[in-house]
Amino acid sequence: MTLFTSEMKMRNVVTKLAILVACAMALSLFTASATPLPTCPNASSLATYIATYGGSSGCQIGDKIFSNFSYNGPSASGGGTAPSPSGITVDTINGTNSIFPGDIGLSFDGTWNAPSGATADGNINFEVTVVNGANEMITDAGIVQSGGVTGNGLAEVTENGCSGAVYPCTQTWGVVTVQSGQTNNFANDQIFSPTGTISVTKDINVIGNNGTASITTVIDVFSQTAVPEPRTVSLFLGLALFGGLALRKKFQSARG
Repeated sequence: MTLFTSEMKMRNVVTKLAILVACAMALSLFTASATPLPTCPNASSLATYIATYGGSSGCQIGDKIFSNFSYNGPSASGGGTAPSPSGITVDTINGTNSIFPGDIGLSFDGTWNAPSGATADGNINFEVTVVNGANEMITDAGIVQSGGVTGNGLAEVTENGCSGAVYPCTQTWGVVTVQSGQTNNFANDQIFSPTGTISVTKDINVIGNNGTASITTVIDVFSQTAVPEPRTVSLFLGLALFGGLALRKKFQSARG
């Protein structure tokens, strides 16, 4: 009776392992067959990105999907100027940024300018999702700003983000770059809990406080960390299955 019960338990274990292997292999095949989205275009305007990729389908750079683009603003006062969406050029970054090598992201080129006593502002919003959401997780956001200040001018980029597709996004992480008469923090990054999707709101702001301030380029990149791929999971489960079969054979041999 004891041998019979042990054999039944072994059969149950082997059956469960076989089911897990089949499921993992099916997931692997599904992931491999996913159709890539259009590649995000270089030298295209933010207005085009909003019109073409303003929904959830988006475009792709490497293993990331960029979607749900929008722009709040521009706003300006006292003689300041801020570009409209058609005045902002978007370029892609595929691991080529020298400050954040290997990261994937976008470059936004426009001119936010504030002479003395003026201000200018604009908010760029979008979503970043890992392709298939299975093989990598986003863990870091980095920004770089370029422009200039004189006197007490202030040029600042504040980026807030949320894990998941969250609208509106109330901040769960943030990263800031600042250039002023006293500070030249033109690059910064923020590490956060691994996630497959993030929602980003980027506030580009220049203030001419008894001086001048301008921002001409904002680079936004995202890093990631690897997690086991479905094929790797299948391999592990397959090894476990073969191990279970070997144990069963050994058990049967001992019984005989």
